[in-house]
Amino acid sequence: MKTKFLHKFYMGTLGDMKNLEAHFSEMAEKGWMIDKIGVFTHCYRPVEPCRKRFFVDFLPQITVFDYPENEDAQEYRRICEESGWRYVTASKQFHVFCADDKTSATVPIHTDNAIHAKIYMKASRKYELPWYLYALLMLWFALLPSKGAEILLSNISIFITLGFSCFSIGYLWTVGFVFQWYFRTRKSAKNGLPMPKVSRTLAKARNITFCAGAVLLLACMLIGVCLEVAGGISAVVIFMVLIPVSALGVGLWIRRQIDTKRRTRKGNIGITIAAIVLMEVVMLAVTVFFTYSIMKALPSHGSDSLGERPALTLADIGVATKPNASNVRVNGTIVVPVEYDYWELNREGNVRTQVYRSIGKPLTNWLYNYYAEKFPSEFPSAISGRAVELTAEEAVIWGAEKGLAFVRDDIDKLELLLLNGRTILRISVGGEDMDMEAVRAAVQKLWGE
Repeated sequence: MKTKFLHKFYMGTLGDMKNLEAHFSEMAEKGWMIDKIGVFTHCYRPVEPCRKRFFVDFLPQITVFDYPENEDAQEYRRICEESGWRYVTASKQFHVFCADDKTSATVPIHTDNAIHAKIYMKASRKYELPWYLYALLMLWFALLPSKGAEILLSNISIFITLGFSCFSIGYLWTVGFVFQWYFRTRKSAKNGLPMPKVSRTLAKARNITFCAGAVLLLACMLIGVCLEVAGGISAVVIFMVLIPVSALGVGLWIRRQIDTKRRTRKGNIGITIAAIVLMEVVMLAVTVFFTYSIMKALPSHGSDSLGERPALTLADIGVATKPNASNVRVNGTIVVPVEYDYWELNREGNVRTQVYRSIGKPLTNWLYNYYAEKFPSEFPSAISGRAVELTAEEAVIWGAEKGLAFVRDDIDKLELLLLNGRTILRISVGGEDMDMEAVRAAVQKLWGE
């Protein structure tokens, strides 16, 4: 009969390690012996309920580039076993030992409090603090590009922002604990005191919050990608998803190479550098390919793909000749279902229509205020003109409740930002001998279609 293992999420820190000794003992009494230590999981195998003492320790000599079963690890395990501890499992630096019961003779591995604390401080500086600081930087960079209205115009941005918001609760709590624990440990090292104790209740709540946030982040990412795929995923989105997936795949391959084959530390470092360089070269080639494909597609006519979406055309502003180029970009999210951008141009004129329609009036007002604030800054200082708010009468002429116009000295160019109901129009028209009455009639018609 196949053995059924018990898997539990675990995202503890160095400060939580000693609490695992009591936790593993309790699990053994319930009939579950720790079997394997994963990156984010603990695997338990079924056993007869028994009373065990556990010793959890950290061996800083093993780095991420070392084969796990190297000479340092073997020698360390031998010393522990000679001291009465039986080796159970390990994951890189993290080692677990046990003794049969409280009466078995065991010798303490660490007898000097200051040295013990310094080992954990060194491990924290080398492996833990840099990772959390790096993750904090990545969190900031992940949220930086998606701000303001841009968050709502991409399903991926919406759900990643939501996921990171959930993840940041447990993450920031954990980061705060790690720094606090480090300074408490430094005090122990300085005064020769035992390692600082950590509340098991708070640690459990913190780890559950961290794990739940990580799961929600992953779920939100998957939902965002699935919605983009359902809505017609673009090459840019594919490329955005391809980068982290490729990085994860390369990372797992490197990890397997280091953990399963005995090499020197320099050899493993060389393999890691070579794999990263190769991935960067491939990503660069893919970037060039996507950029070329997008640029090549820009001049193509897109009128046929506009479908039922209302937009201005050159004919609407009195330009009789056909456009030399046109293009449509269609998007849409769960909160802004309608969002597209259409333009046409030739030597006689150009038109561009951007349409946004959200699920609610309050959200539409927020979007309009966001774009209204940005509206004056969209025009280079070299362009002579000014942004003015339309009066109620002027807005009605354009079929809107309110709006902004950029008035240029160049009278054959018109820029408008208009709001009506749950719809926002961003209009840009320019051309020789424009028929302004025809433009007004065309814009008014857009609201009814």
